[in-house]
Parts: sequence; structure tokens; C-alpha cells
Amino acid sequence: MRPALARHDAIVRTSVEGNGGTVVKMSGDGVHAVFADPLDAVRATLELQRKLAEPEAAQDLALQVRCGMHASVDERRDNDFFGSGVNRAARIMSAAHGGQILLSQAVAALVGDRLPDGVSLSNLGSVRLRDLASPERVYQVVHPQLRQDFPALRSLEARPNNLPQQVTSFVGRELELADIKNQLANTRLLTLFGAGGLGKTRLSLHVAAEVLDDYPDGVWFVDLAPLTDSRLVPQAAASVLGVKEEVGRPVLEALVKFVGDRKLLLILDNCEHLLHACAELSTLLLRSGPQLRILAS
Repeated sequence: MRPALARHDAIVRTSVEGNGGTVVKMSGDGVHAVFADPLDAVRATLELQRKLAEPEAAQDLALQVRCGMHASVDERRDNDFFGSGVNRAARIMSAAHGGQILLSQAVAALVGDRLPDGVSLSNLGSVRLRDLASPERVYQVVHPQLRQDFPALRSLEARPNNLPQQVTSFVGRELELADIKNQLANTRLLTLFGAGGLGKTRLSLHVAAEVLDDYPDGVWFVDLAPLTDSRLVPQAAASVLGVKEEVGRPVLEALVKFVGDRKLLLILDNCEHLLHACAELSTLLLRSGPQLRILAS
């Protein structure tokens, strides 16, 4: 594996720097690069994918690299770049599959009439990315020597969920995100504590978006803030999950039956004024659904 990653890193650096770009940083198998002209970025990713597809580059281990591009004005500090545009590019990359090159609408508009011969853009439509911001129209770069058919994008629509769209960008808090994701992978009930207004809800939502692929039966957000009657907590969860109460039977019984063998993540948000009811519901559901996980705040 180590020789394959070394070849990958060398090809990446050669492709980026040979097309006028700068490698900002490399972390693990991820690369952040910047270009003055987005067309140079397109050329670099095409060169990268074509070189990685060569048999001598693959040797015993073929590496499938996904690429995402976005154009924006961001802040440069020291030798790094910060801002919503960097995050947007990362989310576009995350929606791609190995071997696929994706562009934002901003990049497509800047390179559309300047593409190299034989290269075209395929409009994949408007998708919700995992930054939970406004949908982005995404384009795939098509080259005759590269794979062209891929599964559906790895967007929010790829898994069942009701994660709400956010009107502002979520910037920073990478350490907290990573820590919560790690904790959630190793426990079935995780609670976020903190004073009101610290951003626990936004943090929970973005963790949920990041782990969406881990839950084939969906990620479901239950907002308990409007409730004043603790007896309505099970009904709120049932409503979000689409669980119908059977005549003559309590809704809790229907919820227990529903979670069963489903693998899903349930987010109980704003629990502080309904602690006892939320604890009771969580205990019952976790006992009944061995693949259920709950994130409470």
C-alpha cells in the first residue's frame, strides 16, 4: 500500500504543479490544491486521472481518485486557505465516486467555452451536498479515455433523511466534528452538552450529514424545541420516522416494531426540557433496535 500511495502523491504533485497549480497540503490520501485559472485545474485533474489509469501506475494496486472543483474568493493565511469556498469544493469532491471529476456551476461557467479538444461537461443536475447549504448544480468532466458512467452521486439524496437545509455556511469545528464522529462509531447513545446558542444543533446536523453512508435506513432529525408536553416525545419521533400508530395500541409499540433490525441514526435535538421522556424513549428504542444509534443534544 505504501508504494502505491507514494506513486499517487508523486503523480498528484506533478499534475498540479505542471499545470500552474500549487499543492496547499496533503493529508493522508487527500490533497488540497489551488489554481489561478480553473481551466488549469481541469487540465491537472484530467492528467492525474489518465496517469493513474495507466497500467504501470496501478501495478498491483489501482487507486481510484475522486476530484471536486469550486471557484471562489477565500482567505489566505500563511500557507493555507480558509473559507466557505474551500469547504464547498471538499463537499463536491465527497459527492464523487473514484475516477470521477466534478465541477461546481461557478467553475463550469468559467471553463465551459475553453475546454480542451475532446473534453465536455455533463450536467448532473442540482444536488444537495453534505454541507447542508443551498443545492449546487454539478457537472461531470467527460474525457474519451476516462470512465464516464458512474452510480448516482453520493449526495444527501443518496440515503433517506430529513436533514434541513441551512441558510448559512458551516465553517471550522473540524476537531469537534472528528471527535463526535469517532465517539458515535463506538457508542449507541451520544449526548452533546453545552449552553444554549453554542451551536449544538448545527454540529449535530453536520455530523449526521458526514455519516449518512453508514445508515442505509436513514438519518432522522427530531426537533423537540416546540414541545411542552413530554407525553408527545414518542409521537414526535414517530411522525419524523413515518411510523403510523395502530388503532388501540400505543405509539411506542409501533416505534419499537419499526426500529427492529433497521440501521438508522436518530437525532433528538433540544432535549433539555424533556429529559425524562427522552431518556425513556432512548432506552426503549435502543433495547429494541440493536443497529439503532441516537445522537441527543
